[in-house]
Amino acid sequence: MTHNPLHEASPMIYLLAVLRSSDKCIVASYVISKEVALEGVRECIAGNMSMLPGKRYTSQGSSQSIHYLLDVQGRVFTLVSSPKYSPRIAFAALDNLQQSFNKEFGTRTSTAQEESLSRPSQQIFRLIFERFQNPANVDKLAEVQEKIDVVKTTMKENIQQLLVNNEKLEQIEMAAEHLNNQSVDFKRGAKELSNKMWWKMWKMRLLIGGLITAVLIIIIVPIAVSSSNSK
Repeated sequence: MTHNPLHEASPMIYLLAVLRSSDKCIVASYVISKEVALEGVRECIAGNMSMLPGKRYTSQGSSQSIHYLLDVQGRVFTLVSSPKYSPRIAFAALDNLQQSFNKEFGTRTSTAQEESLSRPSQQIFRLIFERFQNPANVDKLAEVQEKIDVVKTTMKENIQQLLVNNEKLEQIEMAAEHLNNQSVDFKRGAKELSNKMWWKMWKMRLLIGGLITAVLIIIIVPIAVSSSNSK
């Protein structure tokens, strides 16, 4: 069993450990408080015969609480804390421990001997402890992360809205261009129609003028001839 000095006067996390569920072998541990016995942790986990992968368990005591979870590879990640320590933060710490430990030692836990990975994993345990020992700091980090997530979501929505507006603007520009083309075609057609009507009007005028001239000739010429004969 490994021992580390206290990181603060009254730590709320007492112990971190990784066990193998098949034989309850403690392959790695990080002990902060001398008052916590690893054997008690082993017995607590061994007593849970119906433990399921992915499910979270808490054993609440008067002086300490044991939080643990089993992954699909048969590794049990355990955190012993003060009874006042939030289970929500405890399991957040265990999720971080599981991710970091499996990334570094995942393939070795199936054959590791008792405590054989404790020394190599000290840095991982220490980082988890320093990050999660103070629940207030964890909540502050969570609050900051939540604000960052809100800003990211807002920016994403703004970008999506900008893209939608840009698409609408392109559609408006296309519609305006189409209307402009239609306007040009209409003006061209109106001019051509105006020219045709102008020519029709002059043809009609010439035709009417010709008819009038012909009528006048028909009327005037006989009169003139008759007047000439009478003289």
